[in-house]
Amino acid sequence: MDKTSKTMIHGSVVLLSLILLPGCGILDFFKKKEEPQKVEAVKAEGVVLCSIDSKPVIHEGSFNKNINQMLQASPYFRGAGADALPLSIKRKFFDELVKQELIIVDANKGNIEKDAEFIKAYHEMKDLLKRSLKIQFFEKKLYDGIKIEASDVQKHYSENKEHYVKVAGGVLVSGIKFDQDAQATSFVGNVKSHVDEFDKLAKENKSGKFKEFGRVSKESRGFNFEAVPAPIKEAVLAAHKLPMVEKVKVGKEFWVIKAADKKETVYFNLDEIKQQIEGMLKNNKFKDALDGKIKELRGSHAVVVNEDYFKEKKSAEGEKKENGESKEDKEGPAAEGKPVESGAATAAQNAAKPVQNQQKAATA
Repeated sequence: MDKTSKTMIHGSVVLLSLILLPGCGILDFFKKKEEPQKVEAVKAEGVVLCSIDSKPVIHEGSFNKNINQMLQASPYFRGAGADALPLSIKRKFFDELVKQELIIVDANKGNIEKDAEFIKAYHEMKDLLKRSLKIQFFEKKLYDGIKIEASDVQKHYSENKEHYVKVAGGVLVSGIKFDQDAQATSFVGNVKSHVDEFDKLAKENKSGKFKEFGRVSKESRGFNFEAVPAPIKEAVLAAHKLPMVEKVKVGKEFWVIKAADKKETVYFNLDEIKQQIEGMLKNNKFKDALDGKIKELRGSHAVVVNEDYFKEKKSAEGEKKENGESKEDKEGPAAEGKPVESGAATAAQNAAKPVQNQQKAATA
C-alpha cells in the first residue's frame, strides 16, 4: 500500500470513528453473515427514509441513532438528542449519509471485502473504533453522574439574563458624518424641522456620509454595537426625548445623528431556555470533572514522557553560541592563518635583543 493511499484510509478511519461510532450503522456494513437477524432488527426501526435500487438503506431509527452518536461524541453537544437539531441541519447530515450509502453499494458491487488492503485497513479501523468507544464510555459515565440543580439554573439565568435576548430593543439610530464642523452645523439647521425625513436628506447630502447604526441600548452586544462610536452611544442613551437630532464630535469627525422609535428589549423566559442552560452548565461541570479525573489518573499511574522528542533540534554551532564559545575563541589565531608563538619562544627572542644591539654597536 503506497503512503498516499494509507494516509487517505487512515484519515477516513479517524473521521468515521468520530462521527459514525459503533452502533451507528457503519458496523452493520462489516457485520459477519451469521448476524443477519440483528442487522435486520436495527434497520427495521421506523419508516424508510432512503432506498437505493428498491432496497431500503436508511431508516428513521438508524438515522436518529447516527445523529445521537455524533452528538454524544462531542463534549459540546453531549446530552442533546436528535430532536434538538433544526431540520435543516438534520437534512445536511442525512445527505451525507446518502452519499455514504451510495459508496457502500458500489463497494459491495466490487467485492471490496475480499481486497487484501481493505481487510488490513478494516482490522486497523476496528482497533481505532474500540479505542474510541472506550473513551466514549468513560466520558459518558462521568457525564451521567453530574447533576444540575434547579437553583443553579435559576442563579445563572438571573445573573446573565441580559445575554438571553429574544427581541433586541433600544433606540433606532442613524447618522451622517462630516469632515467639517460648519457642514454638520448647517445640516442640523436644515433637518431640525424635517426630522421624519432625516434619512432621506442625509442620503442626498453630498458633503457627508450616511450610516445606519441599528438599535442601540445598554444591553446591546455584538459586532454592530461595537461599531457604534462611544460618543454616539453616550448621546443616544442620555436622550430624554425622542425623536432626537444632535451633533456629536467623534475624534476629528463631526456626526449628526437621529435617535427614534424606542423599544423595550424582550428576553427569553427561563422556561424557554431552561434545558439549554442546564446542558451548558452540565458541560462546564463535565470539563472540570474530566480534568480532575485525568489529574487523579496521572497520580495513580507512572506516566513517563520523552520530552527530548519534542525539543527543537539545535545545530552544533548554535550550541557553541549558546554556551558563549565562538569558533575563534576555541581555535585561536591559527584558525585565521596567523603564526602562533609559545611563551618560551617569545622570552628567548626578548633575551637575544640586547646581544644583537651590542654586536651592531661594535661593528659600527
